[in-house]
Amino acid sequence: MLSVRKGALVVLISLCILISGMGTRWTHAEEKATLSIINFDGYSEQAWVKPFEEKYNCTVKITTAGTVEEHFTKVKAAPDEYNIVSIDSGRVKLYQDAGLIQPIDVSKLSNYNKIGEFFRNHPYAKTESGEKLHVPIVWGTQTITINTAAIPEDKLAPYLSEDKKTVSLDILTAPEFKGEIAFFDESSNVTCIAAIHAGIDNPFQFGEGDWEKVRQRLYEWKSNARTFTTGLDSEFGVLTSEDALIVLGGNDALLNIRLEEAGLRKNFTQYAMTEGTICWIDGWVITAPTTGRSLELAHAYIDYMIGDQGQKELAALVGFGIVNPAGASGFNPVVLDSAWWYGRDIAEFPAPLYIMVPEEDTGKRVELWNRVKATP
Repeated sequence: MLSVRKGALVVLISLCILISGMGTRWTHAEEKATLSIINFDGYSEQAWVKPFEEKYNCTVKITTAGTVEEHFTKVKAAPDEYNIVSIDSGRVKLYQDAGLIQPIDVSKLSNYNKIGEFFRNHPYAKTESGEKLHVPIVWGTQTITINTAAIPEDKLAPYLSEDKKTVSLDILTAPEFKGEIAFFDESSNVTCIAAIHAGIDNPFQFGEGDWEKVRQRLYEWKSNARTFTTGLDSEFGVLTSEDALIVLGGNDALLNIRLEEAGLRKNFTQYAMTEGTICWIDGWVITAPTTGRSLELAHAYIDYMIGDQGQKELAALVGFGIVNPAGASGFNPVVLDSAWWYGRDIAEFPAPLYIMVPEEDTGKRVELWNRVKATP
């Protein structure tokens, strides 16, 4: 009997171990890794996020921020809460100096060599040893949207170029448009474009006397403006409510799609600025604390977004210039009609382009803009 009990006990123990092991395997199978993203609107749409989650058996946690300052503030406060961040070319050094990001192993990106040579070779995102810190996905510009249905042609004409493709930044300080102007509340962009307007050769590197020139120009803009904008929804609301008739902003492609959906695009015209504009290159960085499965997912997500289908999706849903030409078939006809430069080679842009790179002192620029805003 003792041997029978022993045998039964062995079987029972073995069964328990087997069930326990199966339970462990089931638990592991049900566990899902998380990819946490913080990005600008349009870079984490369900059209591709949902299939990504299913393919990699993971959860994608999305946080949307409207300005570069908001992105940086949130990531700096809690870098371990995010795995990848969408930032522009001018912010890479800021994140690097703060120790917030890690080099990206582009050998893990099967689509990397599909990115255009211009974007792969530009030095903005490289470390001294040649490692990449930022993988681009789209590029875009800051342009001016004008309610041409509400402004008489003869009133607007003095500020347009002969071919009517560009408008002078002088329109932002023109007394006849006082109270009809809006521009975005974003220190990096406004200081750079104000520098271009002030005739400074390099809008990303100010000399000692340039700071006062930019401050004065920003104050002239502010004094002539009715309001500021803070992202796509804000620009759309200000324009469609006619709170302002002329808006300097950074969402030209998306804005025109929204205007088309609202049946209002015929009232508005998009212009590059005659004196020139900055060109941002948006893409992904990986936060320093990201490791393990989340790091694998980070590489996979970035790789998808520079691949043919990802670029096609971005062209269709975001509308900015893409970095992999294979995605060009995705462009919305609305974008090609209103912001036509995104469907062309970047060299065909109708005005001088200043590719955004790190500024000499980002904090000082933020302080400058805040001081202008606080001045009556």
